[in-house]
Amino acid sequence: MASLLDIHIYSNQAMFILYNEICAEFKGNREKQLAELGKFFLKLLKENEEVKKIIERMDKVDSIKALNSKSSNEKRVETWLKKAYYEHLYGSFLISRNHLLAFMITIIKPNSEEGKKKLKYSSTRYFEQYNDKFKKRLKRCRTNERVLELQKKYPKLNIIDAFAYGLIIDKFNTTNEDLEWSEKMVKILTKKKE
Repeated sequence: MASLLDIHIYSNQAMFILYNEICAEFKGNREKQLAELGKFFLKLLKENEEVKKIIERMDKVDSIKALNSKSSNEKRVETWLKKAYYEHLYGSFLISRNHLLAFMITIIKPNSEEGKKKLKYSSTRYFEQYNDKFKKRLKRCRTNERVLELQKKYPKLNIIDAFAYGLIIDKFNTTNEDLEWSEKMVKILTKKKE
């Protein structure tokens, strides 16, 4: 199951929470109620904290979890992979599922063989998901014409891998704006101090 942002069909009981929250101040005035509902959905798009709390209460009533919320194991795997890609791009670290599993077992310390199997299964699944995502970002960066042009301008710098790491950790994108911004950063970095 998902959350309201994932277009979940909430039960009547959960929807009453939404209705009561929005209509509390506007009893009897349907136009104002509709206007407030419109504002509510606009706030959803902007991730308003008050609205998020209402949705969390609705989710609790229906016992669902939003798709965009990550488990602690998923967060660990993603963080480990981001660090591993840094070591891979900077040095010569070999990214492997076995390294991750050894790390996860050391951190979590499962009590039983069953717990160890579950940990390996979830860690492997997250490893494949994020590693595939990061490999695609790396490939996209290494084939991007603008990134390759920037690398040619500064042959002594490892622009491609640096930009790829920025993509992996969600700090850059292959948009023109981000590429221009990164080129300006390189110019500042290579400028000699007076």
